[in-house]
Order: sequence, then C-alpha cells, then structure tokens
Amino acid sequence: MQCKEFHNVKISGLACAVPDNKVSTDSYAYHFGEEAVEKFKKATGIEARYISDGRQTASDLCYVAAKKLMEKKGLTGDDIDALIFITQMPDYKTPASAFVLHKRLNLKKDCFVFDVNIGCSGYVNGLYLAAGLIESETIERALLLVGDSETNHQVTNDTSFTMMFGDAGSATLLERGEGNIRGMIRSDGDGFNTIITPIPGARFPGVYLGMESDELKIEKKMDGNDTFLFAITRVPKLFKEFFATFGTSVDDYDYVMLHQANLMIINQIAKKLKAPTEKVPVSLTEYGNTDGASIPVGIVDLCEKLNEKKKLSLITSGFGIGLSWGVVSFEIDTDDVLPMIFTDDYFKEGKNV
Repeated sequence: MQCKEFHNVKISGLACAVPDNKVSTDSYAYHFGEEAVEKFKKATGIEARYISDGRQTASDLCYVAAKKLMEKKGLTGDDIDALIFITQMPDYKTPASAFVLHKRLNLKKDCFVFDVNIGCSGYVNGLYLAAGLIESETIERALLLVGDSETNHQVTNDTSFTMMFGDAGSATLLERGEGNIRGMIRSDGDGFNTIITPIPGARFPGVYLGMESDELKIEKKMDGNDTFLFAITRVPKLFKEFFATFGTSVDDYDYVMLHQANLMIINQIAKKLKAPTEKVPVSLTEYGNTDGASIPVGIVDLCEKLNEKKKLSLITSGFGIGLSWGVVSFEIDTDDVLPMIFTDDYFKEGKNV
C-alpha cells in the first residue's frame, strides 16, 4: 500500500513562475459569445490565465522558479543531489527535459535527474517520491520541479480546453531536517483513456511519417462526466482513509490545498470533507487550471494574500489523468515561499538543435 510517513524530511522552499502574458476569459466572447463565456466562468470559476506565446516551455518556467529559489536559499548547483522534473509537456521526445534543466541550473555531475510523466496529481506524487529518496538516505536535498505549458493555445470549438488551462512552473526544495511528510498515493489504469492525448505517440506511428487520417487528428479528449465523478468520489474517500490512518481530521490543518480542476469539483470535495470555504483556497480564478503545478501555484497565491509570517500546516490533494490521485500533508514557513514570478524567459539555445 502506498501509504507512508516520511520522517526528518522538510520542505524548505517554494517558488512558482508563470508567463507574463495574462489573458482574460472575457476576451473569448468574440469567439464563443458572451452567454457561453459567462456559463463557463460560472461553472469553472476561471476569470483569467497566464499563457505562453509558444516559445516558453514548462522547463523554462520551472527553470526560472528554481533559479530564484536557489538564489533565495543561497544554494549552488553543488548543493542539489536530485532533480525531479514532472510534466506532460517535455521539451523534446528525447532526451528527458531534466537534463536540459541540469545544464541550465549548472548542477553537479553526481546529481540524480529524471523526468516523470504525470499530470494533475504530479505534485503529490513528486513530494512522495522525493521524500522517499531523502528518508532512505539516498540523497540529502532534492529539487522537485513540476510544470506544464501548452505550446499551442489555439482557439478551438471546445470551450473547456480553450479557456481552461494556464501555464505555470514550480520549484520545491526538500531536504533532510526537522519535519515530517505524510502521504497516500493511488492509481487506476482502468481509466487510462478518461483523459487522453493519443498523438503524437508510438501507438500511431503514421503521424511521424507525415501521414494523416481522421483517427490521427485526435489531439486531446476528456470524458467530463467520468472525470467529475472520479474526483468527487475517490478523492474524499482517500481523505477519509488518510485521516483514519494518521489519526487526524480536517480541523488539524490550516488549509486544504486541492488541485485546481474547476470550481464545481473543488466545492463538491470541500463539501464532502466538511471543510469551511475559508479553509479551501481557490487560485484558478486568476491562474486557471495549471495541471500538476496548481497546488504550488495555490500555495504561492495563498501566501501572498495572507501577507504574514507563519508556519502553515497543509493537506494537499492532486487528482486526474491516469487515473491518479493522492493526499500529502506537510508544513511550510511562509517566509520560504517566494512571491509569484512573471517571466518571458525561454531557452534560446534549446531551439538550435
């Protein structure tokens, strides 16, 4: 069972970066009509998003967040023992984008780096993985980078996909020290096609040969009903299992940080947990659904609004594509959370390959 309390592991820093290009949801009224846009905003809560111009990738945003975080903590590349990059939007088919980040951050050669392809549950999976490496004494300090950036924000007939997703990158520093991280991770491959992007992929090799067919034009699809039911049933159930296992309740945490899927899902989960509204922060109003980065984005947004120095006890949950879901709790000092970073930085050398 993927259930564990990791001892002597602490989160000592967090930073997030988004593109400096802000797009209002209202601007899509020209394409979809005011009525459709208002209906979308009411259902999702998304008023705006930050999106790249097509040149910035997830690794670019994570790089900026990581660089700023390392500067704040006074760290160099020699201080990082592992870099875990979690994204569904890597720079290249190969090699793993973690190696691009290794180069750009000038990390030492005996550093353990790799990519993980997980979506909306990426942050909780990443914390669980990094904490395990540290507790096992494999490493002392890990840099967890989680981000996604749609390389092509085209307007399509699908209002949900067009207005839903924002771009963001995050950097979280975990290291050996006074602190505990608790987690539960779950997976269900039977739902692999509930949210899926079939191409490009090895199942459709014709696409690499320039061949076209109606089947190969499929890019991204989601079964909205199944996704909604999955989120509002399995996630609250896992929370209850978590509380029972570790002897806690929602009252023991300052905030419940949920993946920012949409407002309806957030409200339904909060209701089932009997968590008061003020205890379940919402950041998608400003940033949209930023996939795996939505939890760290939410933490940054929360700390900016709190505008005070304190240690926060958080319980977080990511859920979505896979199907995958998890619950992880930890503490973090607001002093260790950087304000949101807005950037147009991208890796120019990365285009010359």
